[in-house]
Amino acid sequence: DAREQLGIELVTFREESRLHTLVMVDLDEPFEEQQTFREQFHWVAANLPFSMTKTKADFAEGDVLLPYIPPHPAKGTPTHRYAVVAFEQSDAGQTRISGVEASRDMVLHEFAAKHKLRPVGISFFRATWNESVDEVYRDILNLPPPSFGPMPKPRKNVGPDGRKISAYENY
Repeated sequence: DAREQLGIELVTFREESRLHTLVMVDLDEPFEEQQTFREQFHWVAANLPFSMTKTKADFAEGDVLLPYIPPHPAKGTPTHRYAVVAFEQSDAGQTRISGVEASRDMVLHEFAAKHKLRPVGISFFRATWNESVDEVYRDILNLPPPSFGPMPKPRKNVGPDGRKISAYENY
């Protein structure tokens, strides 16, 4: 159940502890203004130590830069792809990330470049709308559940004023 924050296990094959940043991003969030899709960050946790012997994330040891929100593909949208990416932090995982203003509309590759993060692991899953998604909108996001539908087909024999036009009339 992805409604709760994910439990993460990362095998690094390094004896010494290195700091990592974990990011969960929806790759298919509708972007209505441009009639396309964009990325939406669902979660960012930084400064998490991992090593060969410490493979489970302990979020109390790190910093949550962006609180977790569950997947919530809107009704009427296609299947959403979600990625959970593990990044090693700069200087071979020795530099802490601090003073970061994270937002849900960041771009993953720009975020990684800005903070000198190196991808070291990734996991994907897909999700589609069901009734429980509306609960996420209402209970967690405090928003009315959106619903998308197919674009209406233009009617060829009706003018912009709604009046029926003949085949010989120009608009």
